Amino acid sequence: MSYSRVPSQVSFGEISSRNASWSPSMFQRVVIPNVNIRRVGDLLASWCNGTEVGSISYVRKGPFEFIRTKAFQDHLVLTQRRGGSIIPITPKAFWKAVKGHPERIVRDGDILYARGGSVGEVAFAYSCGQAVMSGHVLSIRFKADPLYCFAFMKHPICKLQQASNIKGAIHALDNFNINTLLDCQIPFPNQGDAARVVRYVSVLMQAIVEKEKTIRERDHSIITGIEKELSTNRLGREYHYVFPTISEIKESSRLDSGLYCAGFRRLKHLVDDYKDGSTCLSKMGVKSRRGPNLAVSVIGRSLYSEEFKPAWYQLIRPLNISEYGTLERQEWLGSPKNLPLVGQGDLIMGCEGFEKGRTIVMVDPIERCTTNFHGTVIYWPEAELWRIIFVRCFLSFLREHGAVDWVGVGGSGGHMSPEYFDYLPIAKFPEDKQKEIALLYHHDSPPPPWEPTLDNFVDWHSRWNATSGIWELDRQMKVLQRTLYEVQEKIIEGATVSVPLDGA
Repeated sequence: MSYSRVPSQVSFGEISSRNASWSPSMFQRVVIPNVNIRRVGDLLASWCNGTEVGSISYVRKGPFEFIRTKAFQDHLVLTQRRGGSIIPITPKAFWKAVKGHPERIVRDGDILYARGGSVGEVAFAYSCGQAVMSGHVLSIRFKADPLYCFAFMKHPICKLQQASNIKGAIHALDNFNINTLLDCQIPFPNQGDAARVVRYVSVLMQAIVEKEKTIRERDHSIITGIEKELSTNRLGREYHYVFPTISEIKESSRLDSGLYCAGFRRLKHLVDDYKDGSTCLSKMGVKSRRGPNLAVSVIGRSLYSEEFKPAWYQLIRPLNISEYGTLERQEWLGSPKNLPLVGQGDLIMGCEGFEKGRTIVMVDPIERCTTNFHGTVIYWPEAELWRIIFVRCFLSFLREHGAVDWVGVGGSGGHMSPEYFDYLPIAKFPEDKQKEIALLYHHDSPPPPWEPTLDNFVDWHSRWNATSGIWELDRQMKVLQRTLYEVQEKIIEGATVSVPLDGA
């Protein structure tokens, strides 16, 4: 639902305050039907601003971290580490930044707020170690009900209120007004058992947080599990870097990649030195095909929607595939063309840009699904599902260690053509080890055998998390997110919320 509206009339004072701009977008207002609203400024116990340490303080490794605005993403409730979001800094820079300002030290669970870039975006600090935040980040602390307040800070209605009217990325970064945050309004339940509804929203949010944490833990277990198997079951051959020979270059016909760099050769040696050796996708019988080109010049006019439409294609673009093998955003494509379909058990891999190497396996049956030209469908005829899932996990391991970037070509994220796939070595793990790793991604387990209540809701989901794979955790989390959104919409409208759980 859209709560941002342009008024039919404005005052001279409003026009003056916006430098005499006549652009309708400058006068958009957020309308909250619920009359029970409170300013964020009245809800906060404290807030503090981070500081800049300068790029000269950045190092490759170290115990001290610097949190940038990249760490905040719309689809995540926790700070992310990848993509230069959190950077190691020198001890000197860290201690200088917090000298006289201990409140700048970030601890897991702190609520961080982006006052630059995506202004208004929030996230819980997670796995940040000893960290300090950027000068474009605030640490905020609510007096009460932090999970409820956080849930609404993530909702579009709060983000709309804080949308910056200052144009230009750099200009907007340096002209944040604290009132943008403090004047933001959060709606509260407008009914007799309001406290119960607040608690319901809070436990929904906490359960979502725990799901996201567990997804990251499973992903970490996949990477470390493969690393441990490779390192503890080696043939023991020593690695020595050697420059490529003329015959080697002629065979590959490539000078446009990192195939000959020390990093790739060291990683390839680690995989090749596995006790049972290594192979490649084509030798395993794995096949691939590029997704269709969805350009208007190729398939004609098409329509896109973020809501399900009967007879439309579900569109999975690499742009929407997370680094954990889940789908961040659902999308549907309406086209009269017969497009090649993605089926159950197929693996989609991003082959372009910064999504290069991201992978997802279609574990569940899917009626009508396709991808685009930036995605490659990898499939293994007649193979059991766990086998293609293991391939996805090993490709994720290779991407994590930089192999996909080394094998790919080009700038601005680069390009990974399917014809390069066989440069990626796949270790010949025994079947039991492959299944063990695959279960971390896909393990469908029943929920706990008792009904959840308000009192045990988070624990009930935590117990379910313990036996679920990444795929199942993501599905469970999306159900919780939909439920939370529906409850929030009712609160915004001032409607009565019925809590379907027993307990006070």
